[in-house]
Amino acid sequence: MFYSFLFGAVAFGLAAAAHRGSYQIYRFPATGPSSDYAFSLIQTNALGSTALGVLPHLHEVHYENFFNFRGRFQLWTDKYDDENLHTPILRCLVSFNRADVDLFYALSSGDYTASTFTPYDPSANASSVGLSAGLIATLEGFDVYSQSTYSPRRDAVNGTAPANTTGCLHPYFVAKDYGPNYLNSQSEYQVIQPLVTGTQSANNFTPSTITMERVSSNATVPTRQFPGHAAFEVLEGSLQVEMLGEKVSLLQGDVVFIPGNTTYNYYSEVAYTKFLHVGQGAEGLDSVLIQGVESWDSPV
Repeated sequence: MFYSFLFGAVAFGLAAAAHRGSYQIYRFPATGPSSDYAFSLIQTNALGSTALGVLPHLHEVHYENFFNFRGRFQLWTDKYDDENLHTPILRCLVSFNRADVDLFYALSSGDYTASTFTPYDPSANASSVGLSAGLIATLEGFDVYSQSTYSPRRDAVNGTAPANTTGCLHPYFVAKDYGPNYLNSQSEYQVIQPLVTGTQSANNFTPSTITMERVSSNATVPTRQFPGHAAFEVLEGSLQVEMLGEKVSLLQGDVVFIPGNTTYNYYSEVAYTKFLHVGQGAEGLDSVLIQGVESWDSPV
């Protein structure tokens, strides 16, 4: 069962509730109701397969973004020569979807638990498509529309497609560390890599990665507060977050949800920490960190 909350929350690693969808396992560290429908953070794990995880489809209203945390997956978005896109799907991890919980309950074949905390079921049958065409056809109420005549794009150059993504509302891909980097040295050194800007998401959300060094012993850690909700997911290292009188230490895979107008600070106590930041609206932590700073030619 999912609960609606608007207070700070932490999901440690694989501790978030898990649900089975064919051979894929879904976890929800931050749901739409949890964030007052600002965004959803959905983690998907699966064993290797040559079958599609889901048949081609589009969303007419919601944005969807994918971020590869570990391993490898293949993702296709609209045809390279299609000038009439039906939906503003961007670089697809975050599903900006009001009905996310209801949708995945509709698709789920049951809850998933493992005594050894494995991220997916290694004995699952991965030879069939995740969702049938008949089932997808029943999901239009969840803003999921089947596209049976879809043809994938094949125009990626140097890890990016299309070549120019500035200010666009078109699907695009960015290979790891091939996007723009910005160096903020106002406190400790931080490298910010915006994945989707407010311009590209119609000011709905801004996912970025933030890489930082160890906080020095005599440093004053800045206090932050933003009107929009946010979530951090640790990719590498260890992140310390203090809010509402509590301090939590986050390791790889841990997620913290920070409600809007909550005062907090964050820092690293190890030499290298990198986390994914997702913020509601166009003016969040990542947007503030890149204001008035220099471009950087390295992801660290």
